[in-house]
Amino acid sequence: MTTPAPTPTEPAEVSKGLAGVLAGQTEICSLSGTLRYRGYDIEPLARAGDFEEVAYLLLHGELPTAAERDAFQGRVAEAARQLPSPVIDALERLAATAPHASPMDALRTGVSMLGLVERDDTPGDREALLAQAERLLGQTPAVLAAWLDMTGGRSVAPWPDAPLGAALLERLMGRAPTPAEAAIFGTTLVLYAEHEFNASTFAARTVASTGSDMHSAITAAIGTLKGPLHGGANEKVLEVLGQIGTAERARPWVEEQFAAKKVIMGFGHRVYKDGDVRAKLLGELCRALVAGTEGEAIEALAAEVEGIMLERKKLKPNLDWPAARVYHALSLPVKVFTPIFVVARMSGWTAHVIEQIGDNRLIRPLSRYTGPAPRDYRPLSERSAC
Repeated sequence: MTTPAPTPTEPAEVSKGLAGVLAGQTEICSLSGTLRYRGYDIEPLARAGDFEEVAYLLLHGELPTAAERDAFQGRVAEAARQLPSPVIDALERLAATAPHASPMDALRTGVSMLGLVERDDTPGDREALLAQAERLLGQTPAVLAAWLDMTGGRSVAPWPDAPLGAALLERLMGRAPTPAEAAIFGTTLVLYAEHEFNASTFAARTVASTGSDMHSAITAAIGTLKGPLHGGANEKVLEVLGQIGTAERARPWVEEQFAAKKVIMGFGHRVYKDGDVRAKLLGELCRALVAGTEGEAIEALAAEVEGIMLERKKLKPNLDWPAARVYHALSLPVKVFTPIFVVARMSGWTAHVIEQIGDNRLIRPLSRYTGPAPRDYRPLSERSAC
């Protein structure tokens, strides 16, 4: 088929997946040289592991004082403790009807219901948007934990009195985490919190650009993150490690995937061509977490695969590669890996929605038409069967 010539309003080149296209500007996150949130290098933020501090930074533009951080944590925790009863009632009915449904579907539905209950009808009011964002930061992990209780045949447990990361981890583990466990879990939330114009963030900004509301934009973002080429990749990483089994099996397994032209999840990144700084940092912390435990066998396997991928394809790990291993080391079920990503990225998504609304233009790209050439319409009576 001959590709039609571009029209006067159409760009000469098509960039599939918008690769390399500069689609806007943001003050929230930079990937130039290294990952930075509002100008701050990711490494000290991640090592501190204080998710509330980072969420406040992303939403409000500056690091909080101790008093601001405590007040912020209090508002987020209050939102987690006070899920609207109509949402809880609806989730209970859904859990009874579809107990094996994905927690990602429950989060997407829960956020949509929250928008209905809260009557999200003030999309241009910055203070209202910030308040909605803060509530969503608490409500989202609470919806996740409630859904797991409901589908597990348990009564919904109260939200723990702790920072968000430690509180969510306690609800997921069924016990209070150790300081080391809470620290590395908090680091994963910080690392997942924000990443510029990724697919789910761009989806949220696109919805917001139409003049729609915060909850609609976030619902779209969750649906986007569910995809295995985006957020769902961290779940696939554990499948990869399970299929390989041992370090000795790594090379033949990887070669089998290459021969079949299959993608190995956890490696490569659209933006990071020389390695994902987040993966390097979290990989180091993961190895320290499992030192002296049975988890060292998985780390040995992961290291072997990393070496082969670098040797054969010049590909380095992305964040999903160590994150899946951290969550496995914390004995978390695979089905919550991507929902944890949602909890963390809620801070970045809502910050981007607020930014988009504050300086808005409808996002409407062009496309290259490759269908049939112009042809004449014939009435139904003149069309004969082939």
